[in-house]
Amino acid sequence: MNNTNGFGKGFPPRNIAIVGVSRTDHLQHPGYTGYKLLKILQEGGFPGNIYPVNPKADFIDDLRAYPTVSAIPEPVDLVTITVPAHIVPRSVEDCIAAGAKNVQICTSGFAETGQEEGQQLTDQISQLAQGEDIRIIGPNCMGFHVPSDKMQMFEEMPMDSGPMAFLSQSGGHARVFLLNTAHVGIGVSKVISYGNALMLDASDFLEYLADDPQTKIIGMYLEGIKDGRRFREAVTSVTRKKPVIIWKGGLTEAGARAARSHTASLAGEKQIWDAFFKQTGAIKVGSIEEMMDIAVSFLNLNPSTGKRAAVVGAGGGDTVAAGDMCAEEGIEVPPLSLQTQNRLLEHVYLINQGIMNPLDLPILMHDLSIMRQTIPILAADPQVDVIILRIGSLLFSIGDPFPTKDEVIQCLLEIQQEIGNKPILIPITNDTQEEPVDKHVRDLRDAGLAVYASFRGACRAFRRFTTYHRYVSEISV
Repeated sequence: MNNTNGFGKGFPPRNIAIVGVSRTDHLQHPGYTGYKLLKILQEGGFPGNIYPVNPKADFIDDLRAYPTVSAIPEPVDLVTITVPAHIVPRSVEDCIAAGAKNVQICTSGFAETGQEEGQQLTDQISQLAQGEDIRIIGPNCMGFHVPSDKMQMFEEMPMDSGPMAFLSQSGGHARVFLLNTAHVGIGVSKVISYGNALMLDASDFLEYLADDPQTKIIGMYLEGIKDGRRFREAVTSVTRKKPVIIWKGGLTEAGARAARSHTASLAGEKQIWDAFFKQTGAIKVGSIEEMMDIAVSFLNLNPSTGKRAAVVGAGGGDTVAAGDMCAEEGIEVPPLSLQTQNRLLEHVYLINQGIMNPLDLPILMHDLSIMRQTIPILAADPQVDVIILRIGSLLFSIGDPFPTKDEVIQCLLEIQQEIGNKPILIPITNDTQEEPVDKHVRDLRDAGLAVYASFRGACRAFRRFTTYHRYVSEISV
């Protein structure tokens, strides 16, 4: 079913009704109850009216309860339904009668079960909504997380507003996404978990986010889509102005079986999706972690189409491994020009060091004055598009007489400003077990540097980053 009205009417909501709120929380199964969702909204500070719907209660947690949505004394922007599956059609009918704008069905037990009863309930809801001015999200979904409007879908989640949105058929992946954004320091505009996509599909939400001024980057987790042509056209249109990063689940036989039982989705063949990514400019990833690395690139780097790198590390074995990983991830490591090598030799010596690309220059990590002199020399080489500076976490644990973390950050920021558009990628590798590398990554990212938790992750993210910008530049000609 296509939604001809378009998502966005009444969203973000000024008020929310929750159907199926018990007087107390008595969770008997995995998942969230209406009462739990009510408490999450209250604790998150949602500023609008919240209406619990329960025909057997007058008040729930000091909030006036109503027997039906149609009994609520004002039009409702968003209704969240949490009652058992067999009662959901009756609730949807009431929402339609009340003129509710958006209805999120949190309840599972529909077509994703593969059972006749679940399919019948799905068909019944479809028939009720046909031709009505209502937008149904789900069923089998967690709904919305909008920090700027104090909306939460999970308890104890970060509420940092920012430029990245995420669309997910999986509520669990939505939760992992939110945890990762907090971990790496990326703020969120909107997260939408839409489950079985009975009425509103990925295309509807993508078209909404395309014009959302708060959203600069769009991530997606997909299991299947209902209208392939419409989705392809939507992604092609959006990638011209905003990067779209997609983790496509169900590309293997086992994954496709799981997708059918999870959200009743037909996953599709791998070859078809490979062609889709080439044609649309969407960026393909295989995990939330990869998605975060690419988002960091878009947030911290200027557009770039070149993928020739000068790689700087400390240790012969590391430089060999770095060269291999660059090649495996599609990053070129060209020989440096003779002029560049001669200029480097004015500042570094060759005892236990090397200036063949990848470069083995531990002195840079010990003497920031030499780092300030040599990185701009590498950036000036016409064969170099990007600097990859590998830093071991041990550097931040040694202390005097070596530079502090703050001194390293300030030095790198000054160098980046000096060399301009040529980006610096900074993978931090774990050289010690005394302190997790994650804290160092977050500290440098918070300062505005393009930092990654692994060398391979940096290479992979940058190659996809440049591929996207190459695609955009080609279609703009």
